[in-house]
Amino acid sequence: MATQTQEVTQRLAPFQEQFLQDIFAQASALKGAGMPYEAQQLAGLSPQQLQAVQQAQAGVGAYQPYLQAAQQYAAPSGVQQFFNPFEQQAVNQAMQDIGRAGQMQQQQLGAQAVGQGAFGGSRAAVAGAELGRSTMEQQARTAAQMRQTGYAQAQQAAQQAAQLQAGLGAQAQQMGVQDTNTLLGIGGLTQQMGYGPTGFVGQAELDVNRQNLLAQASSPYQEIGFLSDIFRGVPALQQTTSSTTTPPPSTMSQIMGLGIAGLGAYGNAMQGTGNFLGMSR
Repeated sequence: MATQTQEVTQRLAPFQEQFLQDIFAQASALKGAGMPYEAQQLAGLSPQQLQAVQQAQAGVGAYQPYLQAAQQYAAPSGVQQFFNPFEQQAVNQAMQDIGRAGQMQQQQLGAQAVGQGAFGGSRAAVAGAELGRSTMEQQARTAAQMRQTGYAQAQQAAQQAAQLQAGLGAQAQQMGVQDTNTLLGIGGLTQQMGYGPTGFVGQAELDVNRQNLLAQASSPYQEIGFLSDIFRGVPALQQTTSSTTTPPPSTMSQIMGLGIAGLGAYGNAMQGTGNFLGMSR
């Protein structure tokens, strides 16, 4: 008994097959090319940042001269720098004035002693000696007071100078730090953003350029992914083709068929012969 075989083939619609072939062709063209890679670049220090570093290094210990000057003024020897150069002249003049006043008092005592008829006596001598001692004590007190006042004034001036120097040192140091921080702030901005069409290239520009290069290099891969997504999103329009095949007869079947056919022909022939003999009779 012959057996028939039916083969059923399902295929995509022609335009879908062509679309899929295009995707495979693009993917094959990128095979072995490797994924896109662009090394990340780091912007160096901007000119302002370099200037800030140099200024900060130069400013380290900038207060030292002011501090040394303040220490010198605060020392005992530093007070001498603030003595009044005319102090000795003022003391000398005061001594002369006191001495002149004492002489005038001595003359008055002498005149009184003459008037009393006691000139050259012991009482006049004691009074004169007492006046001389008093004059000398007054001169000593006045000189000491003037020098003490002058020293106090010089000491106060030295302390003020020391404080001024210390303040100037601290202020100079603080202003240097502020300038450095300002430069660092400006430098950080220029390091990030850059400046000028041909000036310093900032980190932001380097990052944007890298992203653009990566986007350009990965564009073919994204296109393939986009087309693949479209293909997966469209329902498959399949076509079904069927074909039926009948196997050829076997050799035995052919022999048997020939035999049956021969017997049929023989029977027909004999039947025809009998008919012919009957007619002849």
